[in-house]
Amino acid sequence: MVLRHGAADSFTAHEFERSGQPQTLTHRVEMDADVGTHVLAPRRYIRWGSDLAGLSAETFFGEGLVAHLEVAADAPDIDSNRLEEIFGRELRTRDIVVIAARGNGVAPCFTAQAAQWLFVRGAKLVALAEGISIGREEEPDDERVILSTLLENDVPIVRGLVNTETLSAERMAFMALPAPAADVTAWPVRFVALDPGLDPTQEAVAVEPDADQQVEAEPPAAGSADQAADTQPEEPAEPQSAPEPPEPEAPAEQESEDSRPESDLDEESPADAPAAKDDRDDEDPGARSTEA
Repeated sequence: MVLRHGAADSFTAHEFERSGQPQTLTHRVEMDADVGTHVLAPRRYIRWGSDLAGLSAETFFGEGLVAHLEVAADAPDIDSNRLEEIFGRELRTRDIVVIAARGNGVAPCFTAQAAQWLFVRGAKLVALAEGISIGREEEPDDERVILSTLLENDVPIVRGLVNTETLSAERMAFMALPAPAADVTAWPVRFVALDPGLDPTQEAVAVEPDADQQVEAEPPAAGSADQAADTQPEEPAEPQSAPEPPEPEAPAEQESEDSRPESDLDEESPADAPAAKDDRDDEDPGARSTEA
């Protein structure tokens, strides 16, 4: 989530000009530790639990999976059965788990059963999308009891993820590094997913400002990639189809004009194919990343 001055009382950023340094700006920020997309450390509910500085950086990045769940008014709970149905045996020990549940006018509810299931399966970091409630609204202690199942075992929890609907169901890498603040129980994070299941071509087109241009741009992008791929295997065949070399007695200046375009083609074709490949490689890393 974007943190903006004045958007909420929990975050204010006062702007100043440095004394003796004209046109040099600085800010004094006042905020709650659990503002925006943030991570909760075990010390949140457990006085002897680890703070943000006590957790290793390895806890906040690694591989994992996304649970895309749909809930309804008659079944809003996210429990162990739902997670077992989504993940099965694909979830591994020390995975990062993202819960991307949604419902039509219904707030998905993260339950104690889900927390216990994730702990037993060895999750090292659990991230919940924005709009997911923890426990029942009429029972304020539910949140403490449910989250303590994970926090007391040094499993941090990230809350307030956005853009989770864009993530695929593929195994991917996640990263959400907070500042190592001593004795602090929460801190804003930038949660990033490196998703190999996203289509790089679609992601590149999606940044265009005009929606009509996006649709029209997709087929040429896919076609150019196919053409580049088709060009590579044909390269070895081109020298075999080249015309016979000129007779020895003919001087170099009298080389036939017909052989020159083919020679130029032989020189350009190997360069064209790698260039197309390099362009695609340059687009993939940026296109595959999604900030959650």
